Amino acid sequence: MRDANCKLNFVRGTTQRRGSAAAGKLDQPSACAKAGWLMLAALFLTNCATTGISSSTNVDLSASYAVESFENKKRQSQQLDAQDPRAYYHYLMAMKAEKEYQWRRAASHYQEVVRHDPDAERFHEKLVRLFLRAGQLEEAFRAGQNALTRFSENENIRMVVGDILASRGKVEEAIAHYDRAGQVAAENARPALLEGFLLEKLGRFDQALEEYKKGTLAEPNNPLMQFYMGRAYLRVDQLQAAEKSLKKAVALKPNLLHARHYLAWVFERQGRIANALKEYGLLLKLNPGNDSIKKRVSQLHADGSLKPSHPQTEGALPPGLQKQPSIHMHIATIYFEQTLYMQALEEFQLVVAERDDKSPRVFMARIYELHGRLDLAAEEFEKLRKLEPESMDIILQATRLYGLMKKTQNSVDLLISAIAMEPDNDQLHHSLALAYMAQNKNDKAVESMSKALALNPQKDSYYFELGALMEKAGDYKGAVENMKMAIELNPLHSNAHNFLGYMYALKGHDLDQALVHLEKALTTQPRNGYFLDSLGWIYFKKGEPEKALTQIQKAMIYTDPDPVLYDHLGDILFSLKNYDGASGAWENSLFLTVNPEGDLGGELPDPQTLKDKIGKAQNLLQQSY
Repeated sequence: MRDANCKLNFVRGTTQRRGSAAAGKLDQPSACAKAGWLMLAALFLTNCATTGISSSTNVDLSASYAVESFENKKRQSQQLDAQDPRAYYHYLMAMKAEKEYQWRRAASHYQEVVRHDPDAERFHEKLVRLFLRAGQLEEAFRAGQNALTRFSENENIRMVVGDILASRGKVEEAIAHYDRAGQVAAENARPALLEGFLLEKLGRFDQALEEYKKGTLAEPNNPLMQFYMGRAYLRVDQLQAAEKSLKKAVALKPNLLHARHYLAWVFERQGRIANALKEYGLLLKLNPGNDSIKKRVSQLHADGSLKPSHPQTEGALPPGLQKQPSIHMHIATIYFEQTLYMQALEEFQLVVAERDDKSPRVFMARIYELHGRLDLAAEEFEKLRKLEPESMDIILQATRLYGLMKKTQNSVDLLISAIAMEPDNDQLHHSLALAYMAQNKNDKAVESMSKALALNPQKDSYYFELGALMEKAGDYKGAVENMKMAIELNPLHSNAHNFLGYMYALKGHDLDQALVHLEKALTTQPRNGYFLDSLGWIYFKKGEPEKALTQIQKAMIYTDPDPVLYDHLGDILFSLKNYDGASGAWENSLFLTVNPEGDLGGELPDPQTLKDKIGKAQNLLQQSY
């Protein structure tokens, strides 16, 4: 394993400031100032909580005692031993917004921080980064330029400004910023990498190579540095050096497919076709759908001598290598693999700023979803739909997100339009059925699920879901038939076995067969609390309350508090004449029924029935005294 070696080290913001007096007034307040600020902040936050303005960025604090005191002191003397309380207030609001992944709101608060405390360098940097993260590149650029007038040696801000200029096609200006950043932070490989990449775009391969050499001195085990240096060596026809760098790149990161593709081409250029075929074979294992590589392998095998089929022009690249992903896409995907999601997001924003494309938006949507920003994830899929309006995968992902957001009508509308495009797509009918289920439109759900089954009658999950819908609609016979079909297609379908067994128990017949189904279900999932509950209920219906009690008690170990389980426990204890225990179990069931936590699924006990049971148990308990 090479995890430690493969980590990208040029994460923005890792370089320490070097003794700058502009390290920021906010950065190191005195103990007294801290205490005062915390009191002021608490006061401000309390006021915001009571007036309902906590999310506003335009709060007027000028009339507060703390601000008036600060302004008076400022007028009387240039030497202040405390910070502007408005800056600290917005700093706290920014941290709160950032914690909630509200990047635009956080950036707007940091704008106020740097306005009231303009010498706080790291907050200028934070502001620039947040604007970039939120995709507000124009705002990030302006904030970066403004910050550089004060902190010209801040390589992180300078890099962002260079990145944005490069995305706008202003290559020479971007190179100037990267060059300056590299001078300030020679230990950071990122400026050299990006400057080298731009020099390559200009055809200045010798200069690009020199930049890559600087980068590899800073980070010799950075796979991207080795990859791009190998590319540059190839372009200047230094094939042995190119081979060495590219081999190191794939050793550090075996799934860096572009590096392996370049290595195969270097082997071809050297006439080592067997080595090239080996690399192409590995590429096809990692990416079986690459038609251009399949075609190239066929061409090489067709040439009986396994020699290059045509002379190669010095420095030339084959069509499959001429078009490469954005360098920021390479960086972003590595950050994503390392779960450095915020750094990845910043890089993806630069990718789409340069050229809108599917891949970065899919990754961005995933990052938003992982951080609970389903609204932003859905926005990305709406943008993807504009890029590929007929992509069923994109439509299905969008409907899934709308379902998670409880916007089921959006899902329904989207799926109906998709079905109009592909009426024979069973997945679309299935998804529409699930959307209707979420809206409690069971008749429409049954209709859509039936269409899905008609199109794909070999899908056991469709039979199971249709059976569950029919049971909910009161069609017991149809439910049983569909559950049996699910089991016929998939004998290990544990949920179908459980469903059948529980339905038999509810109806009070075929109880021996019900036990067979539950035994099969528990063979697959022995610690499923709901399966154990079903088994207990079957024993109860068979008149074996002691066995039933054992299974219900086991079930409660493996499930969260559930009103149905407590209702069953009450019934079993009551049958065992444990009236006190039964009353307590039913009281728990009643509480959970009236105060449900989240969507429990299935049917809840009837509150009035539970109250009647509790009353009956308590009456019998009193009679026993």
